[in-house]
Amino acid sequence: CSQATVRGYWGWQGHGTAMVSVPGSPTPVPVPFASLGTMAVDHQGRYTASATISVGGQVQDAAFSGSVQVNPDCTATDTYTVGSFQGADQLVILDNGNEIQLMPTKHPLGPVAGRAYMRRIAATQPHCTIDMVRGVYGGTAEGTLMTPVPGQPQPAPIPVSGIFNMSFQWGGTGTAVTTASAGGSVLDGEFPQMSIEVNPDCTATLQWISISKQMPGLTRTGTNKYIVLDHGNELIGLMIKDSIGWPIIIDNHKRISMTPLGPDR
Repeated sequence: CSQATVRGYWGWQGHGTAMVSVPGSPTPVPVPFASLGTMAVDHQGRYTASATISVGGQVQDAAFSGSVQVNPDCTATDTYTVGSFQGADQLVILDNGNEIQLMPTKHPLGPVAGRAYMRRIAATQPHCTIDMVRGVYGGTAEGTLMTPVPGQPQPAPIPVSGIFNMSFQWGGTGTAVTTASAGGSVLDGEFPQMSIEVNPDCTATLQWISISKQMPGLTRTGTNKYIVLDHGNELIGLMIKDSIGWPIIIDNHKRISMTPLGPDR
């Protein structure tokens, strides 16, 4: 591997736990976080990046810059600056430079345990269109939903996971079905309305409405951000809005078929 191995445009998805100092607590408090972003790396390993990060359900955007130092054995390190904060990561480069696995060693949030998965979007400037995202996809989601509790000052962290089958027609409209676990309670759900917008830089935004089969009166709305990979064959995402709580949830989907048919159980 060399510096040229990592040149290009990348998308990443990360998650982990930060140990955050809280006034009144004698020990740091574990706070889950998740992130999604893109970065452009030049031939010398310098990069600029933009990201969306959810820390304990509080979502914000960030822009930063840094540099990667690649070793011949395909390990690497990177350092970056976010405002006045410094960060560093340990990396391993896979698949002839098309994939990177990353672990933070110094993080702006403080001590963290986490990892990130990076995929090359393009060797040069990316160019995505809405037509890339169509057909039937299968995928999973996992993370934590911070849910308000009546009479309690702090929201309760509810671990969640789910498996999805979703379909997009021409123009970005879609539907989906899911089986999800929220704190161990398994529920089936439908997404009768979804709409995705794809940007030329291969970022995307999905708006959705969800209905629980077990609780028909419970209707949720939300927003996910995505990065489109491999000409639309893969989507990596981060939930940024959920009408019933504050999400720290990532999701990943791969295309099953190009045929734009609605999912059916």
